[in-house]
Amino acid sequence: MKKRLISGLLVACTVAAGLPVMAEEADGKVLDVALNADITTLDVKSTTNDYMAPMNFCDRLFDIHVLEDGSSEIVNSLCTDYTVSDDGLTYTFTLREGVKFSNGEDFTAEDVEYTFMHLLAQDSMNSDIPLEVVGAQDYMDGKADTISGIKIDGDYQISMTLVKANAGFVSELTSAVMGIIDKTTCENATNYGIDPEETVGTGPYKVTEWVNNDHVTLERNEYYWGEAPDVDKCIIHIIPDASSQNLMYQNGELDILDLDFQDSSIVSSIYETQYADKLVHKDRLALTYLNMNEDSDYLSDPVVRQAIQMSIDRQAILDSVYDGRGHLENSIIPEGVLGHNDNATEITYDPEGAKKLLEDAGYKDGEITFELAMDSSSKSNTQMTYQIIQQQLAEVGITADIKTYDQASWLDTRNSGEMDSFIGTWTLDYNDPANIMGTFFGSEANVKLRSNNYKDTDVIARVGAAPSIMDDDERYAEYQALEEKIVHEDYAWVPFFALSHYFAVGDDIESFQPHWAGYSDIFIKDVVMK
Repeated sequence: MKKRLISGLLVACTVAAGLPVMAEEADGKVLDVALNADITTLDVKSTTNDYMAPMNFCDRLFDIHVLEDGSSEIVNSLCTDYTVSDDGLTYTFTLREGVKFSNGEDFTAEDVEYTFMHLLAQDSMNSDIPLEVVGAQDYMDGKADTISGIKIDGDYQISMTLVKANAGFVSELTSAVMGIIDKTTCENATNYGIDPEETVGTGPYKVTEWVNNDHVTLERNEYYWGEAPDVDKCIIHIIPDASSQNLMYQNGELDILDLDFQDSSIVSSIYETQYADKLVHKDRLALTYLNMNEDSDYLSDPVVRQAIQMSIDRQAILDSVYDGRGHLENSIIPEGVLGHNDNATEITYDPEGAKKLLEDAGYKDGEITFELAMDSSSKSNTQMTYQIIQQQLAEVGITADIKTYDQASWLDTRNSGEMDSFIGTWTLDYNDPANIMGTFFGSEANVKLRSNNYKDTDVIARVGAAPSIMDDDERYAEYQALEEKIVHEDYAWVPFFALSHYFAVGDDIESFQPHWAGYSDIFIKDVVMK
């Protein structure tokens, strides 16, 4: 059993009784976890990273539930039913009645409308989903006082008309950024997103304390409408140093340790041996990939891109850098995501074939050079991956010069469309193929923003139009045909692998279900303690 220091009168009585000044937690079941960086805000419109707290104090209209076989399904949350018009443009939602926010305010359709308006603030970092609604752009630009495509019919029914049909819209509403907030409290707040008392939701927990660079505390929401969670309180400790997290776990001070923050060698030498029975893992709904810029001198040639794809031993990287914790991917839509193609063409490692391909195309040994751009904040595993790829390409006569950028410069260069190549990982925010296909290849703006500058405008237009296909089988088939063209005919991308996300759980944990997509952030209600 985990112990904690206690204070005040209880300490005095304990000392007087001649007992140690350690006692079992007096606040019920307390979960201790850690993040490796301080959060900047509790307001999802102002961050693309700090989702741990909002995921737990806010509910969404829909959630994703993980099934016993590891697959997932969309389930109702604050929405109990919905309909879609025949043209796929208008969604009408029936909301759950009798729900209250953690401060006792009633939840109504106005809060859903207000959440969309809040995400459309001009400084918002998460306006993409609300911008799909008719009139949202005008509201964001200050040309209208309301979002014309949102209509409220009483307290518990709301409809949204989209600019274009989107079969994945309900799936988008499960993402962390779509947590519903309280209109009344937020409008009257002076420090929303900073002051826990002003930052409320209808979720199973509420934020009761936030001490910068130290911890965030979440406690049960007594007004929660759903089944009461097992954990009474969760303390999210801010521990930037991975070795400190490691020591805290081994000392029994952390109940769940995110092994993503630990070096792969430590996971192999310590956790897969001494703590093998304490490991819980989830294959990420994610893809690690090599991005290549078709505006680059040599990368503009599909023969060169094909040779690069053939020259990279993906399994060797997975085995040597990540100890085989994951699986290879041959397409853009990773395994576990709706629309994944189990029968995608296999990418084969063939360095001799790559050499011949280049030779037949008239390239001389050592002629092909390009830059492999790395973010200086990359973890050691990622740095090793860069180095191995550099070595593998050198073996076929291709020079990849690794250049390290600070994080801000790396993002600026990539977003400008001028980055030669880079290694990245994309983890899905919601379970729909559009979340990855559209992000990278869904518009000419996106192919520039990701610095791939893919040239087939017909494919780009088809990727952008695919969400409007309302028949799921037809839509998935279209995505699969498009990713086959991008990866296996144009060689515009090199899919590597999806990694498994490992956690170590402490003695006080009865069961733990990691996030459905394999995030480091977790749903606390998915933890059961002894």
